[in-house]
Amino acid sequence: RSTPKPSSAASDVYKRQEENLVYINDLEFNLATSLFEALAVLCEARMDDDYLSGVDIEALITGKPVSDCDEAVGVMRIKRLRDSLGNQVISELLIRNVTGKGYMLSVDKTVIDII
Repeated sequence: RSTPKPSSAASDVYKRQEENLVYINDLEFNLATSLFEALAVLCEARMDDDYLSGVDIEALITGKPVSDCDEAVGVMRIKRLRDSLGNQVISELLIRNVTGKGYMLSVDKTVIDII
């Protein structure tokens, strides 16, 4: 498995769990719980240098076995998260999809912080 190179889309990502707040660089996003959960699993995967498929994302969020999850549901979570983050260019750079591997945040894992 190869480690992705960090992009310049985000140099800081902070999560405040109790308020579902996410800070990317100097921008604050108040996300719905389901979107916050999607971003949280992406952050955790990034810290482990892992890619997640739509099925993996759905299994991690719902706690269901992978065999009971649907790829399309996880992909829809990513689409909604990207839409919620706004600017299509920035959100596409932030949440990268690598064919055959899955989704990953394209930020350096050292800039992810949970407060």
